Amino acid sequence: MELFKRIPDKFFNILTSRKKELYVEALFVLRQAFKTELVIKREDLISMLVNSLENNIIQADFSEEAQEMGVGKEEQNEISGKAHLLIRKLRDTGWIELEYERNSFDENITIPDYAIDVINLLYDLSVNRVKEYNSYVYATYAAIKNSGENSDYLYQALQAAYQNTVKLVDELKLLFNNIKRYYQKIHDVTSINALLEEHFDQYKEQIIDTFYYPLKTIDSVPRFKYSILSNLNEWIMDERIISNIVTQGVNRHVFSDEIAGRDETLHMINSIADTYESIEGMITEIDKKHIEYINASIDRIRYQMNADRSIKGKLITVLKHIDEEKVFVKMNDHIEAYQHGFMDMQSLYNRVKRTVKTEGKPLPILETKENLNIIEGFLSDVKKQYSNKKIDKYINECFNGKQEFFTEDAIIKTSEDFILFLLGTLRGREKSARYQVEFTKGNINLNGYSLPRLHFIMKNGAKDV
Repeated sequence: MELFKRIPDKFFNILTSRKKELYVEALFVLRQAFKTELVIKREDLISMLVNSLENNIIQADFSEEAQEMGVGKEEQNEISGKAHLLIRKLRDTGWIELEYERNSFDENITIPDYAIDVINLLYDLSVNRVKEYNSYVYATYAAIKNSGENSDYLYQALQAAYQNTVKLVDELKLLFNNIKRYYQKIHDVTSINALLEEHFDQYKEQIIDTFYYPLKTIDSVPRFKYSILSNLNEWIMDERIISNIVTQGVNRHVFSDEIAGRDETLHMINSIADTYESIEGMITEIDKKHIEYINASIDRIRYQMNADRSIKGKLITVLKHIDEEKVFVKMNDHIEAYQHGFMDMQSLYNRVKRTVKTEGKPLPILETKENLNIIEGFLSDVKKQYSNKKIDKYINECFNGKQEFFTEDAIIKTSEDFILFLLGTLRGREKSARYQVEFTKGNINLNGYSLPRLHFIMKNGAKDV
């Protein structure tokens, strides 16, 4: 894989070592230096490590690192020596790189791009903070809507809309899985206070306020959905817009050529449209899971509040924790329990003899054979019904001996004519067709059918279709 060609072999060693906590804290100090300084000098980083992690560095044992690097005992016992060993360990595992400053023996530290990405990830995981929700739906709407003001940024608008749509789907899936996670945690909590804290401090703050509420109000999908789909429909029907996007992508060296650019452009537009056509079903599933969590949380709180507080209830609570060593020892010291039994009229009965279960024979798998003659006959009938010859004959009647005609001149009397007109439009883009089709703005209503305004032109040297 390409991943392990970029990342050094020993990159993750420090995260599995006995001093992993110290190394992670050192990475966070390195992150702080990266955020505040353009050039990180080695001596400055040493000072930052000593000031931030002085006690941890003093208590750490660097004898293994010192032996690997051939460092004497005196240097490994001093705090500055340990800090230097820590820097060298980060260098040897690929987290940092050292370079000499020009015309000097002073060393500067550089951080590879992959290293800073992993450091930021570790920092985000270690900090329990509420993640801000980005208005992906509005961002998609704004990118597409504002592109009309400056046609020179059509590609950037489409790219931004596509990326925000992908992130929106990822956030919805993450939201759904987080609700499931909180739902499963309910049954592990036995304290009412813990349940209330879990619901109001954790779930409400990290799920409802951060993701669910904005998704239902300011960044609602139904609020912007139809405007997004309407603008995308105009784009895909306007050949000039598609051409502009492809040209801008090629000029920016994003697309290798116009053919690849056109395919990628249509893929992004269709992907955005398909997502917003089906995304409400995903939101409905999230709503169901949210309601299930609320009901389960309320039921759990009610159960804990109405639990039996008598001697019997307390004894049941104690027995639930009998597998804990402290509870078991206390029960042995203070409770004397004996096993007893008695006989009554219900005691005399014949035990049911258990029968031995045997495995039955599996049902045979029936293989269905496809009738190739039926499939070939169906495809043959379809080709005969709307062959190129039939399409060309209809378009030829629309030309009526002229070199061009418009949608208003088309013969649309039946649904068959409507289908042939649409197929003729698609055939106009084929090289074998003796005419070509150009799209113009707007639609026209012809005999009850809404059709795009098209211009059919006979190619040079072609007398009829």
